[in-house]
Amino acid sequence: MPRVFVYIITSVDAHYHVKRGCVPWVAGGKVFLGPCKMFMRPEVEKGDYIMGISPAGRMRRVLLWMRVDTPMTFADAYRRGDSDRLFRLARGNAIHVCPKEVGEHIRGNPELYEHISGAMHPLKWPTDIRGDRDVFISGANGSWVAATEGPLVTTELVNLLQNKITWGTATIENPLTRNARGKHVCLTGEIARRIIEWVSEPGKRVFSSPPKDDIVTTIAPASS
Repeated sequence: MPRVFVYIITSVDAHYHVKRGCVPWVAGGKVFLGPCKMFMRPEVEKGDYIMGISPAGRMRRVLLWMRVDTPMTFADAYRRGDSDRLFRLARGNAIHVCPKEVGEHIRGNPELYEHISGAMHPLKWPTDIRGDRDVFISGANGSWVAATEGPLVTTELVNLLQNKITWGTATIENPLTRNARGKHVCLTGEIARRIIEWVSEPGKRVFSSPPKDDIVTTIAPASS
């Protein structure tokens, strides 16, 4: 049974769009998760799910639903861009570092990377990838990012989340509690299965994230 990891996406504008140059990042219908959730990424395995919920200040919606493809290092993700156009588009966006050409690459060693100019986290990128945090995640088919069409958080979902929350009380207004900054919850077993069944694909989803210097978010009907 796959697990479901749930976190709050903080980089969202007033219209529920993920802000320019932030993650989750989407290219050609493929969802990428890079320089954020550095405590969650090392735990995620192929076949798990990641759910991202909108931040406080308006009705809470599920904005990200991601079935995890094989996790890889940032070095592997960057090099995959040599032959894969979508990974190439992610360079400087979801992929914020590139490997130095120094021979054998050692996972999680910041000295073997350099930051991509203009990308996220120009100062703290070594912390993002040090040790077991050197994990870049791409979504399998069926993953999506939504805006105002994202499913509203319901009492049913809140009750399921509360099963694994140990640091406070989950509510509709604060599904991971009021003290959720930097935290995530991992649901397993029957609870994970029920959450997977709860999620419905939105009528519209973002199929292309704007690069950091763009101002347009494109929405298209979900494909079958």
